[in-house]
Amino acid sequence: MVLKTLWGESPKTTQLLNRLFGTQGQRGTIFFSDAYLLDPHATDRAWCSMDGVRMDPKTGRPVETAKHDYLFAYGEQLAFKFQMDIQDIGESDRTALALFAHLLQDLQNGDIPLGGEKTSGFGWVKAQVTESVWLTADPDGITRKLFADQSLARDGLWYRLTLKGQAATDHLARLRALEPLTTTTAPIAKTPPKAMAGFISHRAFGGYCGTLAVEAQVLTPLHIQESGEPSFKAQLADGPVNGWDLFAMAGSEAALRPASTLRVYALPSRSLKGMVRHLYSIASDSAQPSADLSHLNPIDRLFGWVGQGQNQAIMGRLAFSFAEFAAPELAWFKIPYPYTGWSFANRQWTHQAGLAVPMHQIAKTWRLFPHAPLAPLVQRLDDFQPDTAQASYLRAVLPGARARFTIRFWNLEEQELQRLIWCIVLEPKLAHKLGKHRHVGFGSLRLQILPDSFLIDWDARYTSQPEREGHLPLAVSDWLKPAVIAHYAELQTALNAESL
Repeated sequence: MVLKTLWGESPKTTQLLNRLFGTQGQRGTIFFSDAYLLDPHATDRAWCSMDGVRMDPKTGRPVETAKHDYLFAYGEQLAFKFQMDIQDIGESDRTALALFAHLLQDLQNGDIPLGGEKTSGFGWVKAQVTESVWLTADPDGITRKLFADQSLARDGLWYRLTLKGQAATDHLARLRALEPLTTTTAPIAKTPPKAMAGFISHRAFGGYCGTLAVEAQVLTPLHIQESGEPSFKAQLADGPVNGWDLFAMAGSEAALRPASTLRVYALPSRSLKGMVRHLYSIASDSAQPSADLSHLNPIDRLFGWVGQGQNQAIMGRLAFSFAEFAAPELAWFKIPYPYTGWSFANRQWTHQAGLAVPMHQIAKTWRLFPHAPLAPLVQRLDDFQPDTAQASYLRAVLPGARARFTIRFWNLEEQELQRLIWCIVLEPKLAHKLGKHRHVGFGSLRLQILPDSFLIDWDARYTSQPEREGHLPLAVSDWLKPAVIAHYAELQTALNAESL
């Protein structure tokens, strides 16, 4: 993707890729080993779980037939080690070595993901070069150009140079400087690459690419249920009762979870992605389902789509991370059910027996929950102290808590980025809703895009020193364009949080 971005789909691109990775009838230059876990012992507590449930956009209720359960590995102790061998390097391989060094730097910076569900927070890793070994039969030639005056030690038939730690990392900068990967033809496209069928392709980078650093501030108590079994249980006369903790980076078995004081509480990536997707579908007026890859509605073009038949699926162009809280304050709450009859209007809660829960819909297609303080039926508890089975007992993060996450994006059109940024930051009097029991006041939060967000200048990224010169500042105010927002007036009413 990098070479096709810089050089286009040219013979030069094909030749270099074949030289590095091989092709039919031609052996590649790089050989990869498997990656082995450094400490394979006591991994039980490294496993985490997360639920993924699709929400019905009209009702805001979960679609139980569209539920996914994820089991994934997490933690600083999950370090793997692998080796890359590069053979038969000659004078003609200067560009190949420079490309290899740039890609290693991308891996070190956490920009190359592994595995599935990359757009939902999984697979983003960081690498560290621990050792570099150079073996040659000729201490002159390309060796001098790569290592200058560093001395090589005789090792049988070979001359050997071993660099460890920071010295190995620093040498990558020398390799990157061998030959900058400058564009060779026209400037990099300002619009994303498109396939013949009309959808935006992933074969190269173009349009707008970058990372949004986002901070979430909790406005009303917020609860996203932990995955797996409940952390707390009780048996009452009228039946068993479960006490649900806030979602944390922990396993599905309560016995294997760390103590509450040691848990890493977070907003799940899929919950954040679903929240933004729901709002983007309204703002882009994506009510009409996509027919096929040649006729995608705006929401499926950006977030990805799976249709029927062969070659009828495409990955999204956004990747959401988990949002970890920093020292959040939590509290227990009791919510009796059912809670029909309660409604919030004119900045106050009222109760009318038998009244169905009111539903605020936009264009009779999308439901949004109004922002409100906690309803009077909600009780805050000192601890998990159930007194009836006819209630939900949960632990929620309290207002004021903050969590940070990132949204990586690539190949966006100008209007897509404008609409995405508006759907994240909204406007000063507006806010988002997330989590359970939204109708009775839970789950209001506000998002802010932080100054360390950036756009990527692909040409500068692989030609300049230091590499951060490839990061262009992203001024949020320049991208807030209400004109691209469908149902704008209705969204301003539905998302209004002045009552909080």
